Amino acid sequence: MWPSKATKLEEERYSVEQVSATRTELLIRRAQIDLAVQGRDLLSEKRDQLLEEFRRVANVALGGTGALERSAAQGRRLLAITEASDGPESVLSAAVATRGEIPLTASTTSIMGVRVARIDHEPVGKPRTGRGYSLTGTGPRIDAVAEAYEAQLDLILAVATTEIRLRRLADEIGKTTRRVNAMEFAVIPRLVAERKQIQSVLEERERQDHFRLKRVKQRKAKPRRLVHS
Repeated sequence: MWPSKATKLEEERYSVEQVSATRTELLIRRAQIDLAVQGRDLLSEKRDQLLEEFRRVANVALGGTGALERSAAQGRRLLAITEASDGPESVLSAAVATRGEIPLTASTTSIMGVRVARIDHEPVGKPRTGRGYSLTGTGPRIDAVAEAYEAQLDLILAVATTEIRLRRLADEIGKTTRRVNAMEFAVIPRLVAERKQIQSVLEERERQDHFRLKRVKQRKAKPRRLVHS
């Protein structure tokens, strides 16, 4: 069960009342407020920079996704034409011959102080003589299909790296936003409330001291009555 708004206000009032009302505490609260405001501003600036980078990477991701969709459509079209012309057996034989692995290297890079995973790889495209299938048993159409799908793999790996960056940036933006909100709506208001409470108590004490001092002066200023024998 979540605490009610009244309960939260009572807890905040209780915490304020427990603050030691001294001039030292007042100076400490003022310094804490200044630090909290500076921290909030720095976090807000970081969030703005992350959002700007997120928008830039998102545009790159959209462009890469569009290029990947066009490449996939082109590959499917060429594959259909080749299967119709050369037969599915020839295409399957060439595909089995070109089967292999793509070496990937995982590393990290820093974006606005945020560590982001990065995938590096060599170009997938190969020369005609390096694909493994027989040059005499295949024609230019199979070469075109191979080139199309090699280009498609390059785009898939590039889009995957971009999406990893987007997810990492989105997570960091969410964390930074929560920290900004905590500073803005919890930490700073609590410190300001404590400062006001301390200042109010000190001012009240000063008024009471001034009033007592004034009463003492008034008593001393009253003439003494003479007693006649």
